[in-house]
Amino acid sequence: MLKFFLVAFGLGWLFQLAFGLTKSVLWLGAAMWTPALGALAEGYRARPRLSVNSSPTLVTGAGLLKAVAYTTWPIVLFTALTILFTSPFHAPSPTSALFQHPFLPAGVAAALWLALAPLLPLAVAVVGAFGEEYGWRGYLTPKLAQRLGWFWASVLVGVIWAVWHTPGILFGYQYGWHMRPEGVLLFIPVTCGIAVIHTAVYLRWGVWGAALTHGAANSWAPIYYLLYPQLTPDRWLWGPVGLQGAAVAWLVAALVWIGTKRHVHRQSRLRTEDACGASPSL
Repeated sequence: MLKFFLVAFGLGWLFQLAFGLTKSVLWLGAAMWTPALGALAEGYRARPRLSVNSSPTLVTGAGLLKAVAYTTWPIVLFTALTILFTSPFHAPSPTSALFQHPFLPAGVAAALWLALAPLLPLAVAVVGAFGEEYGWRGYLTPKLAQRLGWFWASVLVGVIWAVWHTPGILFGYQYGWHMRPEGVLLFIPVTCGIAVIHTAVYLRWGVWGAALTHGAANSWAPIYYLLYPQLTPDRWLWGPVGLQGAAVAWLVAALVWIGTKRHVHRQSRLRTEDACGASPSL
């Protein structure tokens, strides 16, 4: 795994440093591909297809929308619960001011973003999330699961995932804090919960399924700050990447993990029954 970490962290941190110096999010997009490059450096060669109902297949049209729904509902639940648990303490104050655009008025950019929101997970998956999931879930999690089991491997990958984000966090990307390492510690419980969700999706729908989940998490989080812009300075506490988000992520992770365990056990039992049925009687 040494080559994986050298490439994923070496190039990943270099690209995040470039983001800090230039403020161009294109460098963050490049960093998202470094876990995949690390997996390739280790000789991991997989050509994953999107899986629907646990059957790898090339999905188009309505089937693709169905796959998006299957793989992103945990993020819908995560976002909805985060908003729901905020509402007793803070009143929504919707604004489009966060959607600054060089060519469009903020209101138009926000409306366009909302209209395209259902398709954004697919776009983010193709642009960068697949690169992360190919490395984190496709290569690293199964490797660690051989010794730790799927759950604890997912938690450990969550810790590694948070540390991988260190330069971006230090340059203020997640919390708006500059050169404050406690942001990394704060991010760990969030990524651990999200990693369990991603692994659960991976076990049922493969790398592309996890990439869609990742794409949904990245593209739908702004919904919270669209409704609660007054809480943006307090992202360490409120919202998807705060302590609140960590608690909600683990709640959703528990629900998703229970369902995934039942699904995996059921599929294993069916395969065993099919094998026994196909075997000659003794």
